[in-house]
Amino acid sequence: MYIDKVKFVVLIASLLLMLILTSCESKQSVFTQEEIEMAVLELEHQALGYWSAGNPAKFSSNFANDASYFDDIAAHTRLDGLEEIQKHFTSLEGAIPPHKYEIVDQRVQSFGNIAILTLRYHSSLDDGQHGPPWKATSVYHYNDEKWQVVHAHWSLVKE
Repeated sequence: MYIDKVKFVVLIASLLLMLILTSCESKQSVFTQEEIEMAVLELEHQALGYWSAGNPAKFSSNFANDASYFDDIAAHTRLDGLEEIQKHFTSLEGAIPPHKYEIVDQRVQSFGNIAILTLRYHSSLDDGQHGPPWKATSVYHYNDEKWQVVHAHWSLVKE
């Protein structure tokens, strides 16, 4: 009789452990590649919409608190943390003219709760002038029920 109680307790404990482990799995693990790609591209278009409207301060709205950032023009040294990144983009207010943009050759790769977006950014003003072409990498992390940029790097395309 004692052995049956031990088996019962072990069985219940095993079932509870399986239930806990199953409920702790990241929701991201049930996302398809297409869903991840759509979510990441939607967030990137949102950020680039702010940028192309001449509002660079809001470009960092999808960045995580511990994100990092580099670029070829104003952020040669790595910027660490959301506060430093927001300060950088706020300093660019008035320097980014409103323009149209196109994302070219985008690719989203996903690895668990990490997604890496690579793209080329082409811009043009209303008068037909084109801005310099850029290439970019943004690393997104799925945490707390949302995707956030944890690192971004933008650089000019060099011929």
